[in-house]
Amino acid sequence: MKQLTIENLRCRDTDDVFGDECRLEVYHDGELHHAYRRDMDDGDDWALDVSLLFVETCSLRLFDEDGEFPGSDDDALGTVHIGPNEVDGATATFAEGGADYTLTYRVVERPDLTPDDLVSSAIDEFERSTEPGVWPQIDKAPLIEQLRERRLDASKIRQRRSQFCGPTSIVYELARTQPRRYVALCRQLYETGGFWSRTNRIDAPASLRASRVGQRMTAADWMLIATMRNEENLLFGTLPDSTGLVSGLEGMTNHWEMEGWTSEILLKDDVVNTTTFLWGELDALHYGHQVWLAGGHAFLLIHTALFDEPGAIVPPWPDHWVVYQGGLDEVGERIRFDVYTWGRIEHVDTTLEHLEDCLDVVVTGL
Repeated sequence: MKQLTIENLRCRDTDDVFGDECRLEVYHDGELHHAYRRDMDDGDDWALDVSLLFVETCSLRLFDEDGEFPGSDDDALGTVHIGPNEVDGATATFAEGGADYTLTYRVVERPDLTPDDLVSSAIDEFERSTEPGVWPQIDKAPLIEQLRERRLDASKIRQRRSQFCGPTSIVYELARTQPRRYVALCRQLYETGGFWSRTNRIDAPASLRASRVGQRMTAADWMLIATMRNEENLLFGTLPDSTGLVSGLEGMTNHWEMEGWTSEILLKDDVVNTTTFLWGELDALHYGHQVWLAGGHAFLLIHTALFDEPGAIVPPWPDHWVVYQGGLDEVGERIRFDVYTWGRIEHVDTTLEHLEDCLDVVVTGL
């Protein structure tokens, strides 16, 4: 196990004439550790003094944030990759777009830790933290135990009675593939009432934090999933006891929201939305399979009739998001693959014709 300490970031020249609104994204072994922010100008020093653990590599990406207006995408100032070799007083530069920043860091060996300790130690640190929670209806001890369960088996994450299949799918993939980040987001949310995605702060309103755990979900699942869903809802909040039409409207997830979460929560740069309302279902599924094999994510918007026998009546609108989980096999006119949904892995075994009737959208992230 290695420990990286980011000591200082010095600005010699900014990207913008009037200074940079810097965002330093720090990744360890592919997971986002944190995104640090500070305004910088020529000659400024940023004494970060930040330490984190990793196994193989850390990546640091520096951006100049240009705001949320159309056409004002953040400027990438460079990427630095740091390997496991021990160094002291090492430097690296970010020099894209005319900027000039120098990073100072060191890497040391941590023989007292193993890779298996990382997620467990993050949960243990959360348990030992004396920071009071801001969710008065959530007891910390059961929450910690639920995180430990999900560390061992991400399929423990369940939407239960809610219509939150979209954000539940995202959180399942987060816990399955980036367990340290999953624990970190839950801790931030419990202790501060919000968390940072890649570029935005997502906060739970006071009314949500004051409500009881809803929809028969566990505290860990409700806290994160309901906050994500609430952030996207323009007209409807997120209520613990909603049913029927109101519940459906609260939980409705569109493909652009899945795209946004795939980028912001799962940190994927190459996000693709493929609609298959009229044709292309098999090609879209093949592409999702290739993305999944490459270590990415694939989310399918389906009719739940997909799980019924071929020939079942298929409604004219999709109603459920599932997570593709491999196992693709085609024999004759039948197709088989696995998906995560409703807290378990479901095996789909159906005809190509029924798949074409039931699959409407595939969102991928790599």
